[in-house]
Amino acid sequence: MIEVLEKAARACGDLLLDLREKHLQTFEKGGEQLGAHFATQGDFRSQDLGIQIVRKVYPDEIIIAEEQENAAEIPPNCTVFDPVDGTIAYYNGCREFGITLCTLREGRPQYGVIYFPVDQMLISAVRGQGCFIHGEKFTIRWNRPLDKTMIGIDVGPWTVYEVVQPLAKRFCVRSIMVAVYGARAVLLGETGAYFSLNIAKIWDAAAGVLAVEEAGGVACAPDGSPLRWDAIPMDWVLAANRELAEHILLHTKRWRGRET
Repeated sequence: MIEVLEKAARACGDLLLDLREKHLQTFEKGGEQLGAHFATQGDFRSQDLGIQIVRKVYPDEIIIAEEQENAAEIPPNCTVFDPVDGTIAYYNGCREFGITLCTLREGRPQYGVIYFPVDQMLISAVRGQGCFIHGEKFTIRWNRPLDKTMIGIDVGPWTVYEVVQPLAKRFCVRSIMVAVYGARAVLLGETGAYFSLNIAKIWDAAAGVLAVEEAGGVACAPDGSPLRWDAIPMDWVLAANRELAEHILLHTKRWRGRET
């Protein structure tokens, strides 16, 4: 399965770069009220291609993908797929966007892939076997003092400022704006932690969470509990180590959660 996911991610990345050389048509996303949320034909064509590649080998695989209608409840065995995580970055010619696929087995991420086409960076993870960058096994190494640590977040009209503002008194806070890049930043030591509240979906989280865990980092829900993988809305905390995670959780635990 991991080889199939890697093949799909690379193919989608090549397609997206080719399409971006041309004029990208955009489509408004109905029901989205939180900021500049839209899709391009790159999102839809990447999704079609990725699903085609996975289904060629696994014809019965359930695929939960961003640009389609999905059931509210996530089955325990499926593949979640974001054909372009960071559509705004993609559309505006930035490098901080990626393709991500993650296969869940028995309700947990089992195989995950994130691919950054501009950098040709492939991050893969298999539960119990490790995290790999460009095919080489990778472990997070963090040795910076807390008072010089950068924390990654997403900033927009959905931002939970009662969490961000106290953290900003202790840490330098960086707006990432792309969930898979948030995971990459923790893996590579650009930030000591990253958290996403009030906006993201399961396909934004799954592969990055698996990669950070398999690389020796920490992933959990904002209240410190283990993450659940049975619904589309997703909020999570990533950290290079437990000490950093506890500093973030001190504030995210005060969050009352998404409004229903």
